[in-house]
Amino acid sequence: MSMSYITQARAALNAVLDTVEFPDAALRRQITLRPPKEKSYGDLSSNSFILLKSIENIDFNLLSQKLRDAFEKLDGIADVRLEDNGYLNLKYNIIYWLNNIIPVFEEGPEFGIRGMASKKYTFPAPEEVVDLASYRQQVNFEALSRIATTVGAYVERETRPAREAEGFPHTTAIAKCTEAKARFAVLANPPGFIDAFSPILAIDRRYDNPVFAIPYARLMLQRLGATAEAAETGVSDGVDMSVLVLPEEVMLARQLNDWPLALEQALGKRDAFYLASFLQELSLLFFRLVERVHPISSNYLMAEAEGSARHCLLGALDRILSGGVGLLGVDTVREYG
Repeated sequence: MSMSYITQARAALNAVLDTVEFPDAALRRQITLRPPKEKSYGDLSSNSFILLKSIENIDFNLLSQKLRDAFEKLDGIADVRLEDNGYLNLKYNIIYWLNNIIPVFEEGPEFGIRGMASKKYTFPAPEEVVDLASYRQQVNFEALSRIATTVGAYVERETRPAREAEGFPHTTAIAKCTEAKARFAVLANPPGFIDAFSPILAIDRRYDNPVFAIPYARLMLQRLGATAEAAETGVSDGVDMSVLVLPEEVMLARQLNDWPLALEQALGKRDAFYLASFLQELSLLFFRLVERVHPISSNYLMAEAEGSARHCLLGALDRILSGGVGLLGVDTVREYG
């Protein structure tokens, strides 16, 4: 079981912070290390320099050098840069993201979860499902529980008392969409979606609808047979991932590396919607690649130099999409083109 890049970076950061005598624990908790909102800044960003500079009686220059050294020793680091605004930004080599696709393929939904914080989470769940809002709360609790179990966390149920039914009836939504697609629709959209729920929009065959796009991406991957081919060939036997140079291939590889982050975000925000959004982003990246290379009608997967790496990439995508819909509890949803 592998460890994600952000877990490794946080471990490096904490090793340095453990040498600092903080005036209070709250200040240390304010130090963050996470992807920046603007991707052009890098892959990870930390406010550590800003907050550490506010502590009196420490050798800030020595401490800042220790931080730089710790980050520069991380696998795959291309640049550690202190910005004018005081934030420390980390950028990784493209080959690092590409080489990680092999463990993504081999480990599937367990990729990168080693070392993730195994704490207790409390998630709300309804005492009784009476309408679409309580239905979403229940299926969200079930999905979050599966995600927490995957990363080794403990789940506690926070039961919400029963109330009078409001809004769109969940029984009608299930009857018109099927239970699996109704579940998918309420999880793959933010909570506000249920306030204006439409069975037609919930299962509409559009690429911007996750209930269609994610299963359709899985269907296309199944037709390509990349997973079976990569497994039969043996992805650990010297596959050169550096041959993947198309922008869509690199973007897809980069996004797959964030699987552990998607799990963490869903748990932290107490909403499986964030995992569904991650799977949707992967699906749309895959469709962009398909539009560029037309893998079914071209020799994209049969090229002598790139074939094995491409099978590995698409096989890894297939495993993450399959694992993701399994955690959401919607792995029975199928689309047929």
